[in-house]
Amino acid sequence: MKKELKVIKKKKHIIEALKRCLEKDVYSQVSLEDVAKEAGFSKGGLRHYFPTREELYVALIENFFNQIQRDQLGVVQGLDLDRNDKALITTLFGIEKFLLDKKNMRILINIILYGFEDEKIRAIIKKFIRNHLNLYANIIKEVEVGAGDGDGEVQFIGRITQVILLFAGILEYMDPINVDTPKLIEFILKLYKQG
Repeated sequence: MKKELKVIKKKKHIIEALKRCLEKDVYSQVSLEDVAKEAGFSKGGLRHYFPTREELYVALIENFFNQIQRDQLGVVQGLDLDRNDKALITTLFGIEKFLLDKKNMRILINIILYGFEDEKIRAIIKKFIRNHLNLYANIIKEVEVGAGDGDGEVQFIGRITQVILLFAGILEYMDPINVDTPKLIEFILKLYKQG
C-alpha cells in the first residue's frame, strides 16, 4: 500500500509540473522532456509513470475535470439552502472557477486544442462536458424554472449555461473587461425564468 501511495504522489507531482508548463506555453510546444525537467525527473523517470504523452495528458484531463466537479459539488453539499440558492451558488462557483482563475483557463484551452488532434483526448473531454451538462440539467430540474417540458428542454438550457460560462471565461482570459460576476449570474438566472 505504501508503494502505491508513493506512485500516486509522484504522478500527481508530474501532473502539477505539466500544469505549470501549460501555464507558460502551448501544449504543442510542451515536450515530455520539459515536463520531466519541471518535475525534477529524468525523461526516463517520467516515462516510468507516464510512458506516452497521451497517457500524461489523459491523467491531467481526468485530474483537472474531476477537481472542478468535486469543488463544484462540494460548494452546495452540507449547506441548508433552498433550491434557488443552490442553483445560484453552483452557477457562481462555475463562473468563478473559469473566469477568475486565468491559469485554469489557459490549461483548459490547451486541453481543448489537444482534443482537436487526438480522438482519445477528445473522448475524455466529451465525457466531462456531458457530465457537467448533466450537473446543470439536474440543478435546472431542482429549481424548476424555465425547464419546459421534458429532458430535451432541460438539456438545452444546461447547454446554454455551459456555453455562456465557457466562452465568458475564454473571452475574459483573452480580453479581460472584469466581468461583474453577480451581474452575469443574474443574467443566466433570468434566462432560466424566461424559458
